[in-house]
Amino acid sequence: MTEIEKLEEIFEIVKSLSSTLDLDVLLKRIGEAAERLTNSEASSIMLVDDDKQHLYFKTAGGEHGAIVKKIKVKLGEGIAGNVALTKKSEIVNDVSLDARFTGSVDKQSGFKTRSILAVPMLMTTSEGNSEVIGVVEVLNKRDLQGYTEEDKKLLESLAGLASVTIINAKFSENQRNFFANVTELIVSAIETVRPKYIGRYWKMTQLATRIAKELNIEPKSEQYKEVYFGTLLHDIGYLSSKLRFEMENAIDIVERARIEKMHVIIGAEIVSKISLLKNIAPVIKHHHEHYDGTGYPEGLNGAQIPLPARIISVVDYIEELKINGTSQQNVVELLKKYSGLWFDPDVVKIAVEILTSLPET
Repeated sequence: MTEIEKLEEIFEIVKSLSSTLDLDVLLKRIGEAAERLTNSEASSIMLVDDDKQHLYFKTAGGEHGAIVKKIKVKLGEGIAGNVALTKKSEIVNDVSLDARFTGSVDKQSGFKTRSILAVPMLMTTSEGNSEVIGVVEVLNKRDLQGYTEEDKKLLESLAGLASVTIINAKFSENQRNFFANVTELIVSAIETVRPKYIGRYWKMTQLATRIAKELNIEPKSEQYKEVYFGTLLHDIGYLSSKLRFEMENAIDIVERARIEKMHVIIGAEIVSKISLLKNIAPVIKHHHEHYDGTGYPEGLNGAQIPLPARIISVVDYIEELKINGTSQQNVVELLKKYSGLWFDPDVVKIAVEILTSLPET
């Protein structure tokens, strides 16, 4: 492999870092690249376990990879364990001459190791110290000269990319967990001010996302997220204390209804100020638009209404009918009646198919 080809290989991995946050996919690519760049038979990426006492195989290439991934190695034991402990790279071109090589992994996997190049994966802590998070190793150099310093530098570069990948993935996972917890708190708050909907926003979201899938909206797409979070949070405007105060002090039913319609605008304003939710602002704002243009707040019609909002409009109507004791059969009849008027016919068609396949509740 030429120097240019090696640089291109690393460049492709760098591009992958920005295209996906799937840790397993990225680390597998790095392992496969390590094998090609160093002309090795197999590779593995080992991570420090939660107990801080062992390494476990996160990825393992070669035909014995599946078996290897079930094995743990104690820090300080074997060549990889020593690399993790000392934080220094090691080239061992004949493992039979190295007393640290125990062969325990070979015995369990059936793989025959002849040579190893192992490098640590390091991260810098908030105190500025270097902490080992794992080890990248390649096994059995295919040519007779054995692993070289050039191979070591290449693998150290890949180990650096692997470290960045793991740190980014962990940060992203923490961010997702935080976001999920915050979303759950917001839904609970909405249910507090709309007690008749307790537990129902999650049911509505389940139906909305099922409709979305039937409309070929990919689960990992932004539009699918808009359906999911838009359905969960479409009533977030009711959290406005000003809205509640004005509704409670409305002089009559007509005035109360006029004020209540403001919840879609207020809700859109609330989420537009949250960077992770701002994309669902139009969905929240327009989930009470009608397909024929008779809805609110802007009288949009047809395709002018965001598709996630058209989906939410239908599931919101279904749930409202169910809360008021409408039978499933009558819900279906009403959906058909207002198909093309209030609701998108394509969304109604799928919703009806789903409802008719469910037992009467």
